[in-house]
Amino acid sequence: MKGNNPIQERIYHLLQKWTIAINTPGVKIVRILSAHDEQDMIQAFFEYMLAIDTDQEDFVLILERPFSNLQDFSRDLLEEIEEEINMWNSAEVPEELHFKTIEWKPDYSLANKNNSAALLIKNLNNFANYLIPEKDIVVSIVIRMHYANSKEAYKWLSNALEIPIEDHVVIGINDSEKFRIFDQLAKDYPTEVYTLLPDLDMDAAVEQLSAAGNPNEPATPYRTHLIKLMNGVKNREKEKIQKHAEACLKIATKELKKDPNWLSQIVTVYTILYSDQIGYKKYDDAIYFAGKAIEAAILTKDVLDPFMAYRLIGQTHIGRGSLFSLKKKRDKALDDYQSAAEAYERCNDHLMLCESLRLCGWMCEKRYEHKEATQYYIKAYQLKDQLTPDVMRSSTFPYVVKKLLNSSSRKKVISNKQMDKDLAPVFGENWEDTIHQYGKKPENQPEIEQTL
Repeated sequence: MKGNNPIQERIYHLLQKWTIAINTPGVKIVRILSAHDEQDMIQAFFEYMLAIDTDQEDFVLILERPFSNLQDFSRDLLEEIEEEINMWNSAEVPEELHFKTIEWKPDYSLANKNNSAALLIKNLNNFANYLIPEKDIVVSIVIRMHYANSKEAYKWLSNALEIPIEDHVVIGINDSEKFRIFDQLAKDYPTEVYTLLPDLDMDAAVEQLSAAGNPNEPATPYRTHLIKLMNGVKNREKEKIQKHAEACLKIATKELKKDPNWLSQIVTVYTILYSDQIGYKKYDDAIYFAGKAIEAAILTKDVLDPFMAYRLIGQTHIGRGSLFSLKKKRDKALDDYQSAAEAYERCNDHLMLCESLRLCGWMCEKRYEHKEATQYYIKAYQLKDQLTPDVMRSSTFPYVVKKLLNSSSRKKVISNKQMDKDLAPVFGENWEDTIHQYGKKPENQPEIEQTL
């Protein structure tokens, strides 16, 4: 496995670190503390550990049951283990693997009302002794603890550490640098809790992957420069951004003569560049790059599939419109939002058409053109039959409804009775209360304008 590709290589090195951690004397919990961009790789690592043909030295079971509460979590996990055993026993396994049925059952009578983790830990000890009576192979139980907060996680895991855990049993937990749920646990139990830092350098991994392929194909060097451009933006490396943006545009412009599909890549590069300038609050420069993205998007009308072309046009106009809005150039912002709406209407993207019309209405309000604003909101509302209930609830459609509820002029077009008929099946009988709560800012928090 080692050296096959950057991703496999990183999983191999992570496995080495894991092996060191689970074999460190006194360690009962291994905490993987990963960076935000390493989360997908950690999930891949867990899936790798479940494979039956890996190089690892431990028996691994991964429990995904969400955290419920302190009283029920142990039972929930024990039930999940029982389900996994049943699945294992009923699975079709190749004969060469010398499959054996697991004849073990959990004992639910081992619960302790004074210790929330006792039921699971005592059963894990019994399970590990059943599987590995010689105790020469580690049994690793990875507990994901989805939805647990730091206080709940601390209480349950500290309870677990109060119960004697067999020498060949180790619990694995996943943490992130963004949330650091298990910091206090690691601080209070420095011997029992081992913090493993993956240090995967995913930027480099992605750059290495992007360079794979035929070097004579223009897509290969372009992909490499594009990834380095995005990494440069993320890490605020101006020279790297300029260098790789120029390289991307040079390749795309050259290849454009043979393949017009490269226009979409030019749009991508300029979109990255204007997003970068927003981070520095250089809105004039951002508007310039957004304009270049629009120019490239418009050129796709005659060469790309209309659905893709008009979506590109809509996206780029909304991007620049939001920048004009930040600069309070509301006439220009409205022009861009109107152009976006026209583009999305042409490609039948009803969700983004609804959003573009909402932005048109919002910008008209900023211009004190309330009658025109209502007309845009009505057009957006009338797209409801083209949107699924889930989309209506999870998009900005409720903002449209909220604006119309506060408008007396809309009653000439959409009555209260009609709105009740339309919206009760989607938002419930008390849909007005739900709509009024939508988008409300928390107390003592600044209000954020919905521009995108």
